[in-house]
Amino acid sequence: MSENRHPENKWDYVIVGAGSAGCVLADRLSADGAAQVLLIEAGSANPQDLPEVRVPVLFPRLFGGHLDWNFSTVPQPGLAGRSVPIPRGKALGGSSVINAQLWTRGHRADYDGWAQAGLDGWGHADLQPYFERAERRIQLAGLRYPLPVTPAFVDACARLGHAPATEVQEGYAPARATHRDGVRHSSADAYLDPARGRPNLTVVADTLVRRVLFEGTRAVGVEVDGASGLEILRARREVVLSAGAVGSPHLLLLSGVGPYEELSAHGIPVIRDLPSVGRDLTDHLLVPLAFEARGFRSPGTDVSPEQISQYLRDRSGTLDSIISEALLFLRTRGELTAPDIEVVHLVVPLGDHQRPTEHGLALGVILLRPRSRGAVTLRSDDPYDAPLIDPRYLSDEAGSDLATLVDGVRAAQHILRDPEFAKWLGEPLTDGALSERSEEIAGYVRATGGSIHHLVSTCRMGADDRAVVDPTFAVRGLKGLRVVDASAMPGIVRAHTHAPVTMLAERAADILLEQG
Repeated sequence: MSENRHPENKWDYVIVGAGSAGCVLADRLSADGAAQVLLIEAGSANPQDLPEVRVPVLFPRLFGGHLDWNFSTVPQPGLAGRSVPIPRGKALGGSSVINAQLWTRGHRADYDGWAQAGLDGWGHADLQPYFERAERRIQLAGLRYPLPVTPAFVDACARLGHAPATEVQEGYAPARATHRDGVRHSSADAYLDPARGRPNLTVVADTLVRRVLFEGTRAVGVEVDGASGLEILRARREVVLSAGAVGSPHLLLLSGVGPYEELSAHGIPVIRDLPSVGRDLTDHLLVPLAFEARGFRSPGTDVSPEQISQYLRDRSGTLDSIISEALLFLRTRGELTAPDIEVVHLVVPLGDHQRPTEHGLALGVILLRPRSRGAVTLRSDDPYDAPLIDPRYLSDEAGSDLATLVDGVRAAQHILRDPEFAKWLGEPLTDGALSERSEEIAGYVRATGGSIHHLVSTCRMGADDRAVVDPTFAVRGLKGLRVVDASAMPGIVRAHTHAPVTMLAERAADILLEQG
């Protein structure tokens, strides 16, 4: 092994993963020039060279490509034995490069629930300044050229008695995304690019971190595999894992931090027996109700290279669409105090269907507060071998996840049957999209449901003994090691996770600077 990649080969902070959290940390921790910061990313250094990264409507083309880790779940009994794709970004900017870039904060109840669970200082009022700080840096935009079917969806929501969402995330609203002047704006664009010229910030891409290195119970650096082969890169203060809800627990396990039995079974020396590493995996499940289009064409499905070039020149037209053009957050039962379902209005026929079509629309029914819990576990001790991802969708013993989704599908069907909105619908693309019987809807959920890619809590923060990290993101029982990303979220929130993860990283940067 060599330690000669950089003359000093010693940094104050070594950050693993340049996604939504890692980019924030790299910027904030290097801002005053006092600390030497190293940011390591396994994926591409130049994702913005691809038009699919820049043109809003084209982002689904990135799924399954070289900017995607191409993960999938193990077969899910709750979803008729199907394996579900789990796209994760593999580039500077992480998943913010390949996802829809939707920006939703979540509901007040989400964060007040964290505080009520013992996380003092993590309530809604405590965290709003960090959302505001992020929104001063990241570029947010609404729809510039919505398709005509989108206001028809909004009007249908209003006719059915839903209110417009204002300060509280409940009701309907046009979608907002991290776009700048009609072009997609990732976390790397917002946080990393302005910091790249700092002499105290080093960014290394195309480099896989194999494991965290320890001296006793203190993290002192990482072993990496990059262009120069195996190297050891050392940290004077902290190693910070920001590799995401799959990558961070996987790296902890490979490093000997996790359940004793699992590590021993793979021949990994145990540094710290932490039974909850990789556990508590939670994800939002989405059920698509898709239909042929009537009177409109789905944007981006048959676009030519010339049209893409034209859009990048003048930034006008339907290639500006973010596909998910409007959102509705609703409560399926009157006694609830916050929404339990989100309905996403999509101007493409999302999902795999019996009768495929290029042009269509879908209402995506999302379970916001699932009770089912899964796990990320080792497949082997090889860092290049993807871990096993098992969300265990619809596995809660009481069956409330499935029951709530059945009610959510019914709520979406009310919109589909609204006479004015129904004018835009052709035939359903999958049998059962308009079924009324509970058992038929339940079967449809199991046959068509999939991930909306909001995996969280696999290195869960908490005040209880089962938590992996404490309220300062420090891994329990170890020194010099923190986890800052979606895996550290105390619980899933009623939001698309890009905004909450960015907020978490803003808060973590303050904590690290205060304690540094």
